[in-house]
Amino acid sequence: MNAKNEITGWQLFFIIVQTQIGIAILAMPTDISKVAKHDAWISMLLAGLLIQLVLLTYFFLLMKYPENTYFDMIEKCLGKFIGRTIAVLYLAYFMYVMVISLNGFEQVITSWIFEETPKWVVLLLYIIPAVYLARESVVILARFKMLISFLIPVLVFSLFWVYLSNPQYLYLFPIGGTGTDSIIKGVQPAIFALIGFEAFLFFGSYVKRDKAKNLKIASFGTLFVTVFYIFVIVTTQIFFYVDEMIIVPYPVLYIMKALEFTVVQRIDLIFLTIWMMIACSSFTSYLFLGANTLGRVFNQEKHTKMVYLIIIIVYGISFFPETETEVAEWTDLLMKISILFSIAIPFVILLISLFKKKNRKEQSA
Repeated sequence: MNAKNEITGWQLFFIIVQTQIGIAILAMPTDISKVAKHDAWISMLLAGLLIQLVLLTYFFLLMKYPENTYFDMIEKCLGKFIGRTIAVLYLAYFMYVMVISLNGFEQVITSWIFEETPKWVVLLLYIIPAVYLARESVVILARFKMLISFLIPVLVFSLFWVYLSNPQYLYLFPIGGTGTDSIIKGVQPAIFALIGFEAFLFFGSYVKRDKAKNLKIASFGTLFVTVFYIFVIVTTQIFFYVDEMIIVPYPVLYIMKALEFTVVQRIDLIFLTIWMMIACSSFTSYLFLGANTLGRVFNQEKHTKMVYLIIIIVYGISFFPETETEVAEWTDLLMKISILFSIAIPFVILLISLFKKKNRKEQSA
């Protein structure tokens, strides 16, 4: 890995944040509230703490193999054939995430702005800038994510008006009133909303200098997103009663729509424009990872051509789920398999690496 492909801990921090905050932010409060009701924020807190534990797995792997990528680690632990097979499975996972992201974007845009615009046109609006960015080096990608990260505070401040306009804090009580079972069940959709934290594992291999220090800095990226999501959930829940929350598809947008100034109207469209850039940035991360994974499978040093190949396939597959019900079914499947690829497999690889190290010590003794 040459010098121009090295990133800093803070650049990795922003890559993680921009990868996690994507499509989920709009529907996330509703999805978790359907299960955990007014205790949805507790489910998000528990999910965030769980993800921090997962990051420890990533950290140990990256420190154990400081010069290797994640797929190099897998090949060292399981052999080249199994390693390549798992790489192909991860490629399919990245592409599936992109398909869900595209369809989620299309649903929001067509329901909120361009109701009569064909799906193929809306998808191109999302794809073109992503392709332009994903074909560049990881350094360019990281710099872009740092550049647009100033938009996140804009989203935060735009929601602060709720706290100044008769907030209903009683909607959050009684804390824990929905019961432990409901709160724990709400952790699953909360983890799904946080998907993208695996960027720490894949992009972490690009951090070369002061690796331990910079990886610790980057680990706060997921913590930042967790706090941000809790803020969004609490904000929506002091605006909407819980019975309203579970039927409002995009509560954040409805809050923005209710906000008007004398000079500026339809604040929701401004909010949506900012969200589109952040969501596209998340999509770009997966496109970049997918292209690099495909390049690895075919022994290609440059991933540029792979970007075009992957986006053509993803664009075509995105037309298969035609109705909202089908998109929801595909999304439910992603919710299940994401646990496998982001948590289970890395944990198994860490266990195998530790077992091999123990065996080597016993043999040398």
